[in-house]
Amino acid sequence: MLPVSALLITKNEELYIERALRSLLWCDEIVVIDAFSTDATPTLCQNANAPWAKKMRFIQNAWLGFSAQRNLAMEKATHDWVLFLDGDESCSPELAKKIQELLAAAEKSTAEPCQFKIRRQEFFLKKPIHYSIWNPSYHIRFFNKKGVRYIYEVHEGVQSQWKTESIEEPIVHVEDLRIERFLNKLNHYTTLQAQDDYQKGKRTSYFKIFAAFPAMFYKNYIYYRGYKDGKEGLIISVLEGLSRTVRHLKLWQIEKLNS
Repeated sequence: MLPVSALLITKNEELYIERALRSLLWCDEIVVIDAFSTDATPTLCQNANAPWAKKMRFIQNAWLGFSAQRNLAMEKATHDWVLFLDGDESCSPELAKKIQELLAAAEKSTAEPCQFKIRRQEFFLKKPIHYSIWNPSYHIRFFNKKGVRYIYEVHEGVQSQWKTESIEEPIVHVEDLRIERFLNKLNHYTTLQAQDDYQKGKRTSYFKIFAAFPAMFYKNYIYYRGYKDGKEGLIISVLEGLSRTVRHLKLWQIEKLNS
């Protein structure tokens, strides 16, 4: 089987990083690019008695943005084939088996490599989520790194010449996602998204600000059938409506500060 490097970018993921690392023990190498975490993330990654100790390459680097951190991880990877995880994700046993089968096949093939978008199973308060804009959720995470770069700061994407195929065996997102964690991420991502929107020439208005919540709630709860996920689907739809409203409010703020 061709060797594979598991790559993670982290910052303050002490609650979930061991879960992620244990799920990657089948890989030949684990590279962590840590943005100077202030919690126990560095200690847990570098634990000399941990089962991943002999495979670990732990590198601290000041936060440069999602794409830049991922590109640095690829530069540090020893092997051409790489699998990306976030610190609050884990590789399911089914996905590990699938990737090993793909690597075994690639070793015997003369065809150009593919890049694979992998389904991510989302959860809210330990309940699997099957509807709303959270599902289906696919992300390009497994590929041959030759000629590949990550681009964009928000919702970073892969730029490559490879064709894309899908893997249904899942990456498992944090299973006990709570409202507090969602709101913390909401604050971070809406700031990045508002800045990105402004740089792209997008502008908001009072109408867009007031329409953001009902439009996003409808999109999640009705159009994408979030109601089928029960009360969790309702709460997710409210939170996503709030997220879109905050994004417009931050864009409005940037406009005012730059006028």
